[in-house]
Amino acid sequence: MIENILFDEISLALNNSDVCITGVNYYEDLNSIVIGFEHRWLYTNSNVKTSLVDSVFIANSVIVTHQDEFAGKKIVFTGSAPKRNGKGDQKLVKIFQTEIAFDDALYVNWDELNDQGGQNKLNSTSFEYVWWHSDLFNRI
Repeated sequence: MIENILFDEISLALNNSDVCITGVNYYEDLNSIVIGFEHRWLYTNSNVKTSLVDSVFIANSVIVTHQDEFAGKKIVFTGSAPKRNGKGDQKLVKIFQTEIAFDDALYVNWDELNDQGGQNKLNSTSFEYVWWHSDLFNRI
């Protein structure tokens, strides 16, 4: 299945990252592929946004090599990270989501964005929207 292949390829590409891939699911009724990421550290970590955005760019550089499977589909990325409450207990919370049309993703040089400061280009790179957890809204 293409989901398993994509999972393995993205996992390999993210090998030295603070972010790991947690799943790849295709939803035929939505014509979308959803890719889940998890940041390994608390979402209050100073590099959480940068790490997630860099992971999206890295994943897209892998995804666009599968034109036959994903042409005409939407690619949705979600990101989660552990959050600690006042008692010290941790739970996983959703902190990020974005979406791009695969056909638009073909026209972006993703490898060029895989550098320091690439996260500042997220909003201007053909994404439909970018959602951050409110605690991270003002953090770059």
